[in-house]
Order: sequence, then C-alpha cells, then structure tokens
Amino acid sequence: MTETTQNYYYVESDRDLLKLLFDQLPCQSLEDLLQLLDQKHIASFKDILDYASGPDCPNDLALTIEVAMDRLRRTDMRRSSDWASSSDWASSSKIGNYLANKLLGQKQEQFWVLYFDQQQNLLGEKMLFQGTLDRSWVHPREIFRWAVVYGCASIIVAHNHPSGALTPSDNDLELTKGLKKASKIMKITFLDHFIIGGGEYLSLRERELF
Repeated sequence: MTETTQNYYYVESDRDLLKLLFDQLPCQSLEDLLQLLDQKHIASFKDILDYASGPDCPNDLALTIEVAMDRLRRTDMRRSSDWASSSDWASSSKIGNYLANKLLGQKQEQFWVLYFDQQQNLLGEKMLFQGTLDRSWVHPREIFRWAVVYGCASIIVAHNHPSGALTPSDNDLELTKGLKKASKIMKITFLDHFIIGGGEYLSLRERELF
C-alpha cells in the first residue's frame, strides 16, 4: 500500500481531498493548471476520467482522481450512464456491447478491468496495460491491487484484438486461467474475460472456456 493510498483513510472532507489532488499536480498557479489541461487535452470530466484510466497518469494521481470523481458522482443522484445501476451491468450482452463500443477503432491492444461491488454496481474501470499483450506482461498483481483499492467484490477483464479477430489465443486462455486461480486466493469473484474486435465481442465464460 502506497503512502497516498494510506492517506485516504485520513481524508475526512472534500477540502482535504482537493488539497491532496492539487499537491500531486505540477502546478503552482491557475495558469499552470490551465496549461496542464491543454497539454493533456482535457476539456471535460470525461477527459479527466479517460486520462486517469490511461497509462500516462501516475498511479497515485489516478487513484486521487478516481476518489474525487466518485465523490462528485455521489453528490448527484441522477448518476451518469457510464456509472449505471446494477440492472445495466447484470447481463453479459450489455457489458459486451459497452466494451465493444468503448474499444472500437483502437489500433493498439488495451487491457481493461471493470470493478464491481456485491450488488454488481460498477465501482471503477481501469486500463492497466497497452501494447503487445502477453501473459508475462499482464500481471495479476496489478489487477488485484486496484481491486483492493476499490474494495470490490468481483471483476471483469477485457482486451481488444486490433485485427478484429475474436478467436482467443493460447496466451489469452492461459491468462484467464491464471486470473481465475488468483481470484480464488484473493476471494474476489472473476466474472468474465471479454475479447473485443471489429465492434463485436466474445465472452470466454459464455463459450465455457474457463
């Protein structure tokens, strides 16, 4: 557990959380902040979440952003469609279509994890790896580290095949088996592994591949 992760146990107010967030940004003034937003092409809250989910955002800063955005979401009971109720995340078809739309047109392989609570509400989503994926690079340690941070009950993993092919590779199958074993040790339910390609999806659980 990092020092920043430990800090969240002592953050009692929104003001404290905002101070922690700005302490992690390389900004000394509002002008510096505006320049940073321009450099990162951040013009909306969605852009902030995309940046926090991406590989360029430092882990401690990403965690602070996730916690801050979660507090913002809790101030509005309408909630956005991206953070929907359990009924929207209960079926594999809805999750598969969401992921297929999310990863449509990506030219590089990306590995995403969705984190859920006991009621199948989405707690967070994180892109953990990007590039040529193999079993040795996509390490369960990083996947379950964020599972502990979110305090989740279950996870779904997904990655895309830029070629559009949905057939799982031997590496895909080995990774899935490894995650299933690790999930039992961590006592976190491993729900599914989706492969995305050409706007379509394949659920390894539906195909009974693990």
